[in-house]
Amino acid sequence: MDYSLKNVRIAGTGSAVPARIVTNQDISNMGVPVKDDWIIENLGIRQRHIADNESTTDLATRAALAAMENAGIDREEISLILLATITPDRKAPSTACLVKHRLGMTNLAPALDISAACSGFMYGLTIAGNLIRSGVHKNALVICCDRMSSITDWSRRDCIFFGDGAAAVVLTESSYENSLFEARIFSNTEFTDGATVFEGDSAFTMDGHAVYEAASSVLPGSIVSVLLRCGLSEEDLTWVIPHQPSIKILKKMAEQLGIPFEKVCHNMERYANTSGVSIPLLLDEVNRAGKLKKDDLIAFAGVGAGWTFGAAIYRWH
Repeated sequence: MDYSLKNVRIAGTGSAVPARIVTNQDISNMGVPVKDDWIIENLGIRQRHIADNESTTDLATRAALAAMENAGIDREEISLILLATITPDRKAPSTACLVKHRLGMTNLAPALDISAACSGFMYGLTIAGNLIRSGVHKNALVICCDRMSSITDWSRRDCIFFGDGAAAVVLTESSYENSLFEARIFSNTEFTDGATVFEGDSAFTMDGHAVYEAASSVLPGSIVSVLLRCGLSEEDLTWVIPHQPSIKILKKMAEQLGIPFEKVCHNMERYANTSGVSIPLLLDEVNRAGKLKKDDLIAFAGVGAGWTFGAAIYRWH
């Protein structure tokens, strides 16, 4: 048996968002005391997509199909399914199993859910990527889907932050000699109430100041920690594709990394914060727009409730 580490490739990306769009003005018209210009200036959000009759499984299945089509891979070749969500359709079975069934997959690939909130993609990417590197799996499907509207109190001011959506990536073994994949995930549980759904509640509660402080610290810190492991510096980065908490947090992250903000990709203006979906949703957009070129060095980074956080460095090919 060959025990040498394999290379990892992001072979395909896909996403799915609900058709219904809710603007900042729509929320203001609902009687919520927020102003469009304040939201745009501080959060960078102009609108978000909100699911009406689409379930988490519905959206996740659409994103998975798009990713596999983009990768040119048959569903039966997938040997691992990881699905990150904090809004599952059922307590059991896992949403990953529901999606696998909906996809019509008949192989015995393991399928499981990950609960890491806005860090869901970082956790799924890291776990799947390292299982491929170790040779345990050859083709993995990492899906993220959250219907944040289902745990939102639409009478509260903090309803402006989130939107619904799903996104997925297909990871495969790679033979590219210049391949690079390095990822690290963490948790710091000293402030678990900073973003949470308390027992007995139906909607999330968030300490905005605590979220800002945590995200502003751990996003750049996580990226630097992975760069150091690779013997690289911030100047080597072509793109940063981060979680989308707010435009102010991303600008501060760029400042702390010492990189031009033009290298930081963002789409929260159209989708708001889609929890763990935000990174792969953004990745799918820039991929399909043709912005990613061979050998581009990309940093992914996310932070979520827990606090959970992590980063990855990947050379596009």
